[in-house]
Amino acid sequence: MGIFSQNEDWYFYTLAFLFFLSLLLVWPLVEKFRFLAIPLFLSIGSLNLLYLVDGKVERIVFIVFAVIIYYLSLLGAYRLRKYDCDQTAQGMINLATIATVFFWLVSNYGWYLNFAIDSWVLVVTTIASTFLIALPSLTICFVSCYKIKYRQKKKNQKIKKKDFLIALKQQVKVQRVALFFSTILAFVMGEIIWGLSFWPFGYLVTGMTAVIIFFIFWSVVRRFIMQKLTKKYMLVNISLMIILIIGMLLTSPWNLID
Repeated sequence: MGIFSQNEDWYFYTLAFLFFLSLLLVWPLVEKFRFLAIPLFLSIGSLNLLYLVDGKVERIVFIVFAVIIYYLSLLGAYRLRKYDCDQTAQGMINLATIATVFFWLVSNYGWYLNFAIDSWVLVVTTIASTFLIALPSLTICFVSCYKIKYRQKKKNQKIKKKDFLIALKQQVKVQRVALFFSTILAFVMGEIIWGLSFWPFGYLVTGMTAVIIFFIFWSVVRRFIMQKLTKKYMLVNISLMIILIIGMLLTSPWNLID
């Protein structure tokens, strides 16, 4: 990333390096796609957003921030590989998920504005990136909250074939539910980013607004998965979302066309 910040012509070389880094080094470390996805998309999203960052100091600060989040995502993925219900590791993955969504949504909109990309491309890339980021995150949450039956048996107790088949069936069910919620969330964000594209704001304000909305929906889905969703929680989060968005709109420059 540091080399790329000095030479933007190396974008595709850096992209290829990050991809093969994840494939050759991170994949053997985490072993499962749901643990690989967040570090992979985090690294690519940070590269896309770094392309839009001006100033040497700002780029250094951004790279340091991205490296810290990337390390936490790797540490969380490694710990979850050992034990799916590690709450501290889940917190690391959740933080990395929000950072990854921020990198992608802001960079998607920034590229849309700077390179005059068609709005349908913006919507499609938003849907695809949201889905690919939300799916592994929600899958991790489902797996950690859903105790598989054969895991509850004692180490010295023999696992019957019937119990293994039940556990396998439950795992498939978990994947289907995570796939359903991720699909809904992706299309919702695609519709939202299309609506936000009519706003007279820059990519940072518009992208941050989309991230806030994503976080509200994503957190509600996670609370539903954990069976902790309440009306009070929804009201508090919706109110917080409205306050944050209004605050950004009031403090941001309006680029209106005469």
